[in-house]
Order: sequence, then C-alpha cells, then structure tokens
Amino acid sequence: MRKTYEGANFWTKEEEIPTLPQDLIIEILVRLPLKTLLKFRCVSKSWLSLLSNTEFHKTHVNFSMNNPKMTDYTLAAVATVSGLGKICRVYTISSENSSVTVSKHGCPPKSLSLSAWLLGSCNGLVCLTTDSFELMLLNPCTGKFNVFPDSIIHYEVGDGGYYFRYGFGYDASTDDYKVVKIFSFPQSGEGRHVNMVNVYSLKANSWSNIQGFNSGHINGYVGVFANGILHWEGCLNCHISGAYSEIVTLNLATERYGKIGLPSYEDGGIIHWTLGVSRGHLVACCNYELNRADMWVMKEYGVERSWTKLVSISSPVDHRVKISPLFVAENGDELLVMLGTEITLYNSRNASFKRLADYVSGDFLQVQVVTYLESLTSPHI
Repeated sequence: MRKTYEGANFWTKEEEIPTLPQDLIIEILVRLPLKTLLKFRCVSKSWLSLLSNTEFHKTHVNFSMNNPKMTDYTLAAVATVSGLGKICRVYTISSENSSVTVSKHGCPPKSLSLSAWLLGSCNGLVCLTTDSFELMLLNPCTGKFNVFPDSIIHYEVGDGGYYFRYGFGYDASTDDYKVVKIFSFPQSGEGRHVNMVNVYSLKANSWSNIQGFNSGHINGYVGVFANGILHWEGCLNCHISGAYSEIVTLNLATERYGKIGLPSYEDGGIIHWTLGVSRGHLVACCNYELNRADMWVMKEYGVERSWTKLVSISSPVDHRVKISPLFVAENGDELLVMLGTEITLYNSRNASFKRLADYVSGDFLQVQVVTYLESLTSPHI
C-alpha cells in the first residue's frame, strides 16, 4: 500500500521535477545517517516539509528498529564526579556480528548535563528530570525538547515511608508517549508494597491516576521499555537468602499489569537482578554474591522458555559491584555493561574487560546512562 505524507506532495512548478518516485526517495532517505537528514532539511522547502513530517519520522524509526544490522545506537553517560560536578559524554555504538565498537560522538546536548535523572528513551526521545521538579522529553539529535511538571500524590505515609520509580515509553495504539510514576509504600512486616501509579500522556498534556498494584520491592529506579511494555524487577525478601524475583510489567496500551518469570539461577547467596534492552530484546543479568554474573536474553518476547544464557561473567577481583546490561552484540560475544560506575566492554572470547576510553577520571559519586536511537522524532504531539 502506498503511504502518503500529508503536506508532502512537495514539488512546485518552480522546482525541477524529480526523476525518482516519492516512495523510492523515502526508501533511500530512511537508510541515511541522521546527520545527513538534518543537512537535507536545507535543500529546499519541499525536503524540509518531508523531513518534518511525523509520518516520515515514524517510517524512519520503524526502519531502524526492524533493521538492527544497519542501525547505530547512541550512549549518553552523565557522571557526577567528586570535585568536578556533572560531566556528560556521548558515544556511538556500532555492532557487526560478534563485535561492538564504541566511539566518541561529539558534543553532548547541554540539557543532558543538567539532568537530575535519566528516565529512559524511546524512538529517539530521552526522558529526564530537571532540578526544579519538572520532567523533560528531549531529542538529543535535533535539540528540541518539551518540559512539563512532575507528578505528586497526597497520601498518608506510614512509618516505612515511600519511594518512587519511573518509566517512559510509547503507546502505539494511540500514538502517544507516556511517562509512568510509581509511588511505592512498604507494608510493615509483610515484605509487600502497595503501589499507586500516575501516568502522563504527552497527547493529553496531563497526568492521570490509574489502578495501582501490590508487589515486592521494586528494584531499579527506571523501568525498561520493550514491545510496548514497561518492565521493573521486583523482589520479595530481597535482603535475605532465598529471595524471589520476577519482572513486573505494565502494558501502556491496556494499562494492565503482568509478570514475567526470570531465568533459573543457582541457589545460595543473595541474588541481584538488573534489566536492560538491546536491539529490541529484553536482557536480564543475574548478579551472584561472589563476583559473578550470568547474562540472559529473551529471544521471543513473553515466552519464558526462550530465555537464553549468553555468557557467565567473572567480575575483576577489585570490583565487588553489580553488572547491568547496556548493549549486546548479535551473537553475544561482546557486551557493553555497567560495572558499578564504570562503562565497560566485555569480551567473552577471552574474558577481558575494556574500560570505555576517554571517559571521566576522579571519584564517581553516581553514573547514569541511557542508550537511544537517533531519530527526528518530535517531543511535541
């Protein structure tokens, strides 16, 4: 079926009639690097109209998501360093079969350096918090952003206090970007938590309250978005041996909660799970107490028996820290991971760690990272 782009039958009498059909031009454009597309906006008014069109933006994102071998991702890292404040670095992640290449990617957007927290990415948009109780949707490639107030609730807090978690993703059924904020209230002596949930709709430009849920402790400050669903790792009796972990999910289209079982793991010691997404696949890392971790990928989304172990990682002797997945090569031979506060490339062929070159030096107080697809997606609807 021929896809039409409103306002994109561009060619005027004053312009030379193109020799290629519009559909073919679009098929060529979606394969070009984003930096080239940004330059092409200056070619003519008609090209600016095409490259500013939301349907073209969606076509470009869909092509990139469906062709991971032709798509590079970007990694942004914001480090809070003792004596230096916040430092931001941006890198390009390229992957071909078994290898992962990470290269410096020019000047980072100022907004990333000023962020209090990075809350995830989707279709080229990064969600982050500011220091003034506001949230921001930012396209780091175009520099366009949208700021809106954070959410609060009025609730009588018990002795256990409360904590909150975020998630950011896209609801394809309504063509809407949504931010989820979970307010979690521990129940005394039960190991259970009552969760109240607010959802921000970019299309409606407002927050709404949806039905909450009960769970164990929700680990990880930010949910992982994949297949239209947000994922958080939840744990019962987290701080004792024999703790039980599972993935708590929220479908952004139906606003229904669910659970996904994690892979089987060895008994003994306290287990810490971390989640990630790489090339559209859900990734889980099981961190054992004694400097070892197993990395798993879900080959078929939602099918628990499709969990496949990629590699077992032995942490360096001087690093008793959790490992979190950032990016995985197609065959799993090389993985980009967070090793505590360090971004590290792990090579499973020789069990070596390579600290990301040209990162930051000094004492890390905190390091946040987000990977995103380069796109023209607008933070406004």
